Amino acid sequence: MRIIGGEYRGRRLSPPADKTIRPTTDRMRETIFNILSHQAPALRGAHVLDAFAGTGALGLEALSRGAAHVSFFDRDRRALQLVKKNIALLKVEAKTTIKCVTAPNFPPATRPCDIIFLDPPYPLDLIPQTIEALECKNHLAENCLIIAEYQRNKEITFPKFLEVIQQKTYGDARFSFLRKTA
Repeated sequence: MRIIGGEYRGRRLSPPADKTIRPTTDRMRETIFNILSHQAPALRGAHVLDAFAGTGALGLEALSRGAAHVSFFDRDRRALQLVKKNIALLKVEAKTTIKCVTAPNFPPATRPCDIIFLDPPYPLDLIPQTIEALECKNHLAENCLIIAEYQRNKEITFPKFLEVIQQKTYGDARFSFLRKTA
């Protein structure tokens, strides 16, 4: 695992010790960030939430590409220790917040997020209620962009306040790029 682009390009990240964490592959992260580079809001200066953080690779990639701040949420304390380790490897502690959170029970937002990554464990089927909870707790900024990863064969009904702007499928994974509408 490594950072694909930006300031920390090529820097290695610590991988998970076992299969309980399913990190987004380097190739999929590259595709996600290529698509993000053509979407508003801009990544540069953005406030990002990496929910279901796992290794933290998506949020750290966002920091490398100019995000101002990333919050990492996960319920697994071992995952959060891995996120802390990867944050320390890049020396970006000042630009990050880490919280032990069980979705969809989120704390109220201190600041709305411009971009949100949702990559829950596939069997949990948490994406719609997670988005609703994040909206209820004011985590979604106006024009917020959400990137949701889920099993390819899973049909998801997204909340009505979101517009699907693009979808990509890789192997067993599908990515939906969603924008909050007025």
